[in-house]
Amino acid sequence: MSQLIPAIRISAITKPAKSAVIIVHGLGDTGEGWSWFPNLVKQAKILKNPESVNYVFPNAPQIPITVNGGYVMPAWFDIYEFGNPNARQDVPGFFKSCDTLISLIKEQTEVHNIPAEKVIIGGFSQGAAISLATASLLDFKIGGVIAMSGFCPIKDDIKAKLDGKTPINAGTPVFQGHGEADPMIVKAYGEQTSEFYKSLGFTNYTFKTYSGVAHSAGDDELVDVVKFIAGIFD
Repeated sequence: MSQLIPAIRISAITKPAKSAVIIVHGLGDTGEGWSWFPNLVKQAKILKNPESVNYVFPNAPQIPITVNGGYVMPAWFDIYEFGNPNARQDVPGFFKSCDTLISLIKEQTEVHNIPAEKVIIGGFSQGAAISLATASLLDFKIGGVIAMSGFCPIKDDIKAKLDGKTPINAGTPVFQGHGEADPMIVKAYGEQTSEFYKSLGFTNYTFKTYSGVAHSAGDDELVDVVKFIAGIFD
């Protein structure tokens, strides 16, 4: 059941909530690591009604990470080699996390009665990878997708699941931001990821890079993320 999924949940101040943002963290982080985001949105003064938004920051399970010598840490899927799309991939773990994200979306639509097209999903690094893939596999339309320092390690598996069908969210707005100095997920891998999702049929897709930014979400990118959210909610 979705209500059992561990997450930091920050409810809208103005009830009932009219929209929702679900941000999925990266490797080694937790939902708490993104719990500052609602304050950023409010302080940016870009959204017209920032207090009517539900926020969800899910916590990944603790699993051993092969590339880190089996060290147990929060992760949405195992990693065998950093930044190598041709390496062995944890396909079952990846899709299990997509299912978790789908359950969290349905929690917002079914429990809080928020229209699915007013739900934005997104994340950083592993969280971005999960969010992009989930958007391509959903059988209902959502509001938008945010991918910060994202990548796609299982292109063939996603294509196999789609079986030639165009994603229902093909016209859904997607914002993918990437640091040009990212040593972990290099800019070229980010670009390849954007081209892959466009090849699946995504047409409302923005890919933007940020000079001097490493494997992190810089201030300029975060401003663009808030503007993107405002464009969907307002």
